[in-house]
Order: sequence, then C-alpha cells, then structure tokens
Amino acid sequence: MRSSASKLGWPLSLEYHYKYLVLLPLEADEKLEALKHYFGITYDDELITRGIETRRHDTPKFIKDFQRELLFTLFDANSTTEIIDRTLENALFCVTKTIDKIMTGEIDPADLIISKQLRMDITEYRSLFPHVAAAIQLSKTNGKAPSRGDIIEYIYTDSQHQNPLNRVVTAGASDNYFGLEYDKEKYKEMLLDASETTLGIFGFDRTLYGKPKDKKWWMELRRNRMNDVQAEVGGG
Repeated sequence: MRSSASKLGWPLSLEYHYKYLVLLPLEADEKLEALKHYFGITYDDELITRGIETRRHDTPKFIKDFQRELLFTLFDANSTTEIIDRTLENALFCVTKTIDKIMTGEIDPADLIISKQLRMDITEYRSLFPHVAAAIQLSKTNGKAPSRGDIIEYIYTDSQHQNPLNRVVTAGASDNYFGLEYDKEKYKEMLLDASETTLGIFGFDRTLYGKPKDKKWWMELRRNRMNDVQAEVGGG
C-alpha cells in the first residue's frame, strides 16, 4: 500500500473493498479532484459516492433517488464486460423511463424541493438566484425577511420566466402542493446532469434526450456565484 501511494503521489488507505470504483473526469488539480469526486460500490453492495448529486444538500430527493437507482442498475454485474454489454443498456432505459415520469407530471412535487442556505442577507446579493428569489417571496408572505444562515426551500415552476421572482415557488410551509405545475424541462435537465455524472465515462450523450446543456447560461451562473462569494468574503 505504501509503495503504491508513493508511485501515485496520493495518500491511500484501505477503507472500503470496492467491487467497482469510478474516478470522475478531472478539470483542475488531478490529485485533489480525484479524491473528492468519485463513486463506486463495495462487495457488500454499499454505494459510496463523493462530490456527486447524491451527496449535495441542494439536490432534490427525486434526483438523489434516481441517481442511486442508476448506480445500482449500472453495477449489477460481475465484470466490466457485463456492464458494457448489459447493465449500461439497462441504465439508459432507467434514464428514459424516469424522464417519461417527469414529463407526464407523475413526480410528487414534495420530492422536487431544493434546499439551499442563504450565505448572506438577501439585501446583499447582487443576483436573484432561485433561493434568493424564494427568500424574497417568503419575506413578502411572512412580513419578515429570511437572514443569513437560513435554509430556503423552493420548487422550480418556470425557470425561463423573464422575472426571476416568478421562476420558483417557496416550499416547506405546507405539504399541500395540489395543482402545482413544476417546471418539467428544468427537472429533466437536472436529471440529465445526474445521468451525465454517472454515465459520462461510458460515453453518455444527453443530446439523445433533448438539447445539450446551455454552456453560456452555465458560465453566467458561475460568474454570478463567484461575485457573491467575493462579496461575502469582503463583507467578513
């Protein structure tokens, strides 16, 4: 173990006995990123995930459940050859049938709730992120503005609406979502993101299920997030 660690330049320890382990494609420092973003399954059929949707606090329950099902389906094999020849196709079918559920409105809106923490008071944000818009809605409803550290829960209803305040609705105050129309395309996009994370190493092509991810939108969101992080750090 020690010699292997010295060759790789990574600290290694035997924590799980993996049947399969996938280190995700790297974008930054290879040694650091590989330790934070991976998934696998042990010989005891325990899923181990790091840095993907199932481990993120702001991922809806529905997406987490889907990704776990996808991983169990993919790893239901006795060899990597069997994954390629059989279970990968089953995983793709899992993606298809779950998209059908989203698009036919079969998903319980309570399972689509996204939870996100306010890192600043809402008056300090320069951009109306979805959770900030939901916080503003709460302030109008309750007469008291949520503050830094509060957990905001919301559901996408129209992510492309021109007014950011109309893209989401707050959640959690009531478990009655009768008649709520969730944004099917947005949640389909989130599901494809989770699929790409899991199946991308096998050549998953999200364009088979619709338009590719809008990179301009993604870059704009990333810039806005960085601006808010800098503002938060600057505000101490």
